[in-house]
Amino acid sequence: MILSITANPSVDISYNIENLKIDDVNRVELVNKDAGGKGIHVSYVLNELGEKVINSGFVGGKLGEFIEKRLDERKISHDFIKLDDETRNCIAIIHDNNQTEILEKGPKIGLEKEKEFLDHLEKLSKNIEIINISGSLPKGLDASFYQKIIKFAKENKIFVSLDTSGNTLKEIVKGEIKPDLIKPNETEIKDIIEKEFPENEEEIRKIFEKSPLKDIPYVIISQGKDGAIFKIKNKIYKAIVPKVKAINPVGSGDSTLAGALSAIFNKEDDEDFIKKSMTCGLLNVLNEEIAHININDFDKYKEKIEIKELIWKFQKKN
Repeated sequence: MILSITANPSVDISYNIENLKIDDVNRVELVNKDAGGKGIHVSYVLNELGEKVINSGFVGGKLGEFIEKRLDERKISHDFIKLDDETRNCIAIIHDNNQTEILEKGPKIGLEKEKEFLDHLEKLSKNIEIINISGSLPKGLDASFYQKIIKFAKENKIFVSLDTSGNTLKEIVKGEIKPDLIKPNETEIKDIIEKEFPENEEEIRKIFEKSPLKDIPYVIISQGKDGAIFKIKNKIYKAIVPKVKAINPVGSGDSTLAGALSAIFNKEDDEDFIKKSMTCGLLNVLNEEIAHININDFDKYKEKIEIKELIWKFQKKN
């Protein structure tokens, strides 16, 4: 089973507006509301892939109840720590071929609730083979909260993935105890290596040969419509996706991660790992619903993913 942790979940609300008018009234016909947060999005796609997954994190108030209800409707397990304060809303306005997001900060987590979660983690992790940590930290928690979860996973020989951003990602990746998998985008990888991610194969090799990336077995660097760079243990690959007409890109990174975790859980080889993760991300953009894939189209698009092995990571020069 896979445990997906969303420390700062939300009720996701998306408005589709053909032409957004600033400082005016905008009427919306198509509105979508669902349980959200990156870890919950990952669980949606894992569930559609047929994997057993349980969600955890912190929820509170009527919006927290809404999240639990929506997970129940999808028959996805959950075991959250309950808060007195209200869970946040996150609003996405899709307009003029663009997307504008309005994200509430969410409730503050005190030391008692942090300890309650960490104490509860041992119970949650029985029969768990993978722990996924996704998304931003709520007020009151810092990077050490994620570091404690990663340390717990390592001590219990549980594979652990981390998908976050900013200083939190940078601090954890450069720390002593590292996750087994990270999935930064091009902006986030720039923060980690403190320069632009290169295009030259030799320069890419050098980046993966140095700390901190050399110490992380799985690295997926998402490049949007240009595909992704994969480091899988000692090998580096470039994945290329076919051109499609994107309907809603929200949740594509989470869908990609779900595919990767499913492949790891099922001990699939490098090719299937890459193709499964990229196919899930691609299928997501073809749907209006966030973090949803049409499993009937999986094989069709999987065959369209191209893979190029760039360099053996520790290949010796002649």
